[in-house]
Amino acid sequence: MTAPSSLTTRPTIEGRKGSRRRRPANRGPARWILSAPLLVFLALFVAFPIVYGVQSALTSKTLLDPTPTWVGLGNFGAVLTDAGFWHSALFTLLYTVVVTGFELAFGFGLALLFDKDFPGKKFLLSAVILPIMIAPALMGIMFRLLLNSNIGLLPGFLHSIGVDVPLLGAGTVVPMLMGLDVLQWTPFTFLLFHAALQSVPGELHEAAQLDRANYPRFVVSILIPLMVPTIFIAGFLRAIDAFRTFDTINVLTSGGPGDNTTTLSIYIYKILSAGNFGTASAAALIVALIMLPLVPVVVRRITRGAV
Repeated sequence: MTAPSSLTTRPTIEGRKGSRRRRPANRGPARWILSAPLLVFLALFVAFPIVYGVQSALTSKTLLDPTPTWVGLGNFGAVLTDAGFWHSALFTLLYTVVVTGFELAFGFGLALLFDKDFPGKKFLLSAVILPIMIAPALMGIMFRLLLNSNIGLLPGFLHSIGVDVPLLGAGTVVPMLMGLDVLQWTPFTFLLFHAALQSVPGELHEAAQLDRANYPRFVVSILIPLMVPTIFIAGFLRAIDAFRTFDTINVLTSGGPGDNTTTLSIYIYKILSAGNFGTASAAALIVALIMLPLVPVVVRRITRGAV
């Protein structure tokens, strides 16, 4: 009785050993072949631009003098000692924090509202997500015409009721730009929160009703803790996008009046438009280095949320 058992077991073990011996020999080439498209993509579109940017940042190259001249860290020093860079950095940070906070709050509130059934829900849902479908540059052009002091509809209405306020003046332009960003990108956070609410089990609502917990208590004690990963991802995505805002503000104000609304992206664009490629590359690398430490934190938080 034992002989047949050993005969049937031995080939299986040998077969496993053989497969273990063969696997490393076959895995190496296959691994590189399968990774080749991604490696080529990273080399062409990530590594090469970074290397070229570093090379440009270490040289002086302008439209008037296109021959690269080695200047070492001189371009970085010029950027870091420029008051305009720090002003644009502070404005960009303030802009990012304010618009991201409002967009998360409004998006979550809209998601709670649309989680209920009410008349005209489908029509209002289409109206709410409409701004996100418009290109930011086109949105800027539309509001530039709407807010123009001479031909704009809103300044004309305010003038008719005796209020003469330049909506894109120095005192009002910053909240006006923030409001426009909130108007356009709140639908983005709303869609993320709305999708997350659809995955909340109905048993939780029933349990809250049995415990006689009112709706605000249910939202604070159950929904918000459940949606922390979604809130974090939505906040991160909006913060990254707000930090590199360019097109809408550039169309509306070009960073003005003065440099009141100059973001870091517009600051770099102005240097590049002046033909100073080396300094523009140095400024872009400094901005990338500011954002780089956030990447491991965000990846670790998202991975923990996924688990």
